[in-house]
Amino acid sequence: MPIFNRVVLRFLGCTPAVLLVACTVPGSGPPPAAIDNVRSVEIQYQYSGWSRADEVHRLQRSGGQRAFTRTSKVETAEGVETTQATVPAQRVGELVWALSAPPWPRERGMQVMARRVRPLGMLERSAPGASRNIPACTAENIRNRMFDLMKGSALRAQLDTYYTQMEWTDDYPMMRVVIRFRDAPDQVISSRSQKLQMLPWTLGDLPEVDVPSTPRSWSVPVSDALRRLLPPASLAAKRLGEENALMLGEQIRHAAQQACESELEPPRAAS
Repeated sequence: MPIFNRVVLRFLGCTPAVLLVACTVPGSGPPPAAIDNVRSVEIQYQYSGWSRADEVHRLQRSGGQRAFTRTSKVETAEGVETTQATVPAQRVGELVWALSAPPWPRERGMQVMARRVRPLGMLERSAPGASRNIPACTAENIRNRMFDLMKGSALRAQLDTYYTQMEWTDDYPMMRVVIRFRDAPDQVISSRSQKLQMLPWTLGDLPEVDVPSTPRSWSVPVSDALRRLLPPASLAAKRLGEENALMLGEQIRHAAQQACESELEPPRAAS
């Protein structure tokens, strides 16, 4: 097996086997399935908020064994558009590999997401301004504090807050993915997360009542593989990409400004 494929399998928590064959552990998903056992992949994405969108992307096996035909139907306020494209079977294999690996715990997902934060990109999206309350908190001062919050354990703390506490209105995404096999049960994952990469993924359909025991995965490779299956210009692909990092940047900017104002606030005069 080529070195690249061995590295990919180890990264996903698998042991090298046959190329384009999924790996699994008991209870983690369907039995191991070669890519030629995949009949289709369907990705449904719905969004409501400041606008609305309804996308369905179906990947069906083409005449050969090395490609899938993707048919995308995108409905927005402007109308309905249907397009087709060819997707290499290897892209489908990446999703199968990622889902057949053991589910990622939250800690592992946070480690990978922390490595992906680009401070300069965050500062471009959420450029700080001077504090209106404390003149000493200049834009440069807050900018430097933002840099400090995007390092090591401070960044991990910001990500923990972002993924567990931060929510916002007028932004309601939902994604459901179904992989259909020829001789194995369908595999379903879903998410309505507003956060980067739509983490975490529910392993199955979304429950009517969310409970801690709901099986989930914080797998970044799952999100990456899904994005590569989608048209780059689709809202679903953008949701899974880094274009959704604005709210994390705003949170870090707000935390930096609060820390500055708390530290530099002039002492109150004694009454």
